[in-house]
Amino acid sequence: MSNVPSQDTLRQMVSRWVPPHRVPRRFRIHNDTSDFFRVEYDDVVILNGKPYFIRHNAKEQRFGLDDEVKFWVKRAIDLENGALKIMKLVFYERFMSRIGEIEFECFRSPKKEARILERVSGHKNFMHGYSTQDEKDNLIRILDFIKGKTLSAHVGNMGMDHETYYHERFPGILDHFFECVQAIHFLHENGERHGDIRRDHILIEQETGDYRWIDFDFNYRHRELCKVFTYVKLPENLVSFQSREP
Repeated sequence: MSNVPSQDTLRQMVSRWVPPHRVPRRFRIHNDTSDFFRVEYDDVVILNGKPYFIRHNAKEQRFGLDDEVKFWVKRAIDLENGALKIMKLVFYERFMSRIGEIEFECFRSPKKEARILERVSGHKNFMHGYSTQDEKDNLIRILDFIKGKTLSAHVGNMGMDHETYYHERFPGILDHFFECVQAIHFLHENGERHGDIRRDHILIEQETGDYRWIDFDFNYRHRELCKVFTYVKLPENLVSFQSREP
């Protein structure tokens, strides 16, 4: 607790990055993020002595679930340098899924995502970040914010007829997508798997145009196929911008 900044210090730090009318008079400070519902807008989370100013919760962006709040995923400002981050708190979601006759367990694994973040550091086709722990040893991932659209939104909002899209835009998009496929091959060669391949899990970075995989925390378990089975939903709206979410 000795590393916790005072309220005055926090106000000074926050005032460097937000307008004066957005600086709270008093901050709720968290060293333990076990109950992620308690970590709210304008709170401060201290991780390894570094303070983060919590902004909005992230929202789901697929399959008719738009605007569904993901309370364990927060936008946050690194108060030491003003960088916008995505903070993924620990959420051990589990559920059963099925493809044909194959039933398997899906679950979120913070350790897997932390491991992959270390493995793909510097690779242009993946999100970047690092993992750290709170005082209760929850493994939290701090991700660089990627400004850009998902692949599905980019293709779906082009506003052109299919023939024009197919001849003028599709070849370039496909070239970038092949880079993403090669990036997944890189994971497999290193004994890892993405775990939840979807067209909304590729972000197109606005500044560079790079296609980047996000969200590596899903894993799955099946006795016979646990080493070879990969859960994939192919980006069917690559070929036609008129495709719809299933």
